[in-house]
Amino acid sequence: MRGNKELDVGDHLAQNLRQSAIEVHEGRKVEKIKGDERVEGLALDDGTELDVNGIFIEQGAKGAVGLAGGLGVMLDESMKYIAVNKKQETNLPGVYAAGDICGPPWQVAKSVCEGCVAGMEAAAYARKLKRKG
Repeated sequence: MRGNKELDVGDHLAQNLRQSAIEVHEGRKVEKIKGDERVEGLALDDGTELDVNGIFIEQGAKGAVGLAGGLGVMLDESMKYIAVNKKQETNLPGVYAAGDICGPPWQVAKSVCEGCVAGMEAAAYARKLKRKG
C-alpha cells in the first residue's frame, strides 16, 4: 500500500511538472556552462543551447569530494563535505552550499534552513554585483 501511495504522489508531481511552464530536458547532460564573469547559458549534449542566468547543481551520484574538486571548492577538515561559513558561503565568491553536502546532521529541517540562508545570501551577492556593474 505504501509503495502505491508513493507512486501516486510521484505521478501527481510528474503531472504537475508537465502542466507547468518548466521546460524539462530529460536524459540530457550539460556539456558546457557559458559565460565569463557570470552564467549566461548552457550547452547540452544534444546540441541544444539554453539562455540561462543561473544554475543549481544537484549532487546526484557524485560525492561532495568529486563535485567540489571539479569546481575548486574547499572541503572541511574531514575531506568529506563542502566547507561553508554561517552564511553558507564557500571559498569561491558567489558559490553557496547547503544541506547534506555540508555534512551532518542529516535532517530536512537543517537542509531547509541552510537552503534558505544560501538563497538569501546568493540574492544579496547578486544585488551587490548588479550595483557595481
